Amino acid sequence: MCRFLLYKSNSPILLADLLTRPAHSIIMQSFNDKLRLDNRQPVNGDGFGIGWFDEPGTQGCIFTSTLPAWSNLNLQRLAEKVKSALVFAHVRATTGGTATAESNCHPWQYGNLMWMHNGNIGGFRRIKRRLLSALNEEIFLSIQGTTDSEHAFALFLSMLENPKGRADFSYQELHQAMLRTIAQLNEWLDEAGVTDEDGDHELSLLNFAVTDGQSVVCTRYITSSELPAASLFYSSGSEFRPETDSGSYRMAKANKREDVVVVASEPLTYEKSDWLAIPTNVLLVITPKLNVHLYPIRDKYWNPHRFHTTS
Repeated sequence: MCRFLLYKSNSPILLADLLTRPAHSIIMQSFNDKLRLDNRQPVNGDGFGIGWFDEPGTQGCIFTSTLPAWSNLNLQRLAEKVKSALVFAHVRATTGGTATAESNCHPWQYGNLMWMHNGNIGGFRRIKRRLLSALNEEIFLSIQGTTDSEHAFALFLSMLENPKGRADFSYQELHQAMLRTIAQLNEWLDEAGVTDEDGDHELSLLNFAVTDGQSVVCTRYITSSELPAASLFYSSGSEFRPETDSGSYRMAKANKREDVVVVASEPLTYEKSDWLAIPTNVLLVITPKLNVHLYPIRDKYWNPHRFHTTS
């Protein structure tokens, strides 16, 4: 199961302060994650990707590699030089037998939109043809890899009006498109009667994240009303900064304004007070002004009890 993080702020941060230097950075999580749901060895070594935006309203830049993140010298060099106020980062563990290839590394980009995913679409092979048939020609041809994650991005794009010809979108548009994407996937999976080998419902884990360079929408979601989704946390404050030279970072809260928001599969630091668990089956929005909103995804898997817990 993959790990990801995203960072949005009023001022740029050096990528190293997110990717390599914190005690439990995304690089550390690539070989030593703590909160994985599956029983596999906690290694996310099937490639990685970094996406960032130089300026709001401009197209982002993406760097991907099939090498494990911990052994890529170019990533370490890049992280020490590049600064950005909006960063997506992802370390990959393959699911469903998909190949280790750059075309399968997150994040992906279409116009100004950038997307990544932690999890899997249960029984994706059973709905893949229907999904592809629902896409227009341009979006269909944009798919380069074989992952369920990239296909989910294509479906999301089909929920937007003119996704490639626009510089930005309102966060409300991205919010509604994400809800429609999840609803459509669930509808097709139900119609396909997707089950696992024991005849039980084959679960989907849909921790999606998308940005247009100004707004961010992400989800913590599972197709179950009882089980917890893959972990996802957020932290907000005035500055994400080092406390010492030993990898100790804190989210400073110097004023009541939110100038920084970090969302991560696992907290980047061991300061529990800095991080809040996003409840299961909840959508998080970060607006261009850095307001954070949490919205329950009220479908048949919604369990209001979980909204008030850390499950």
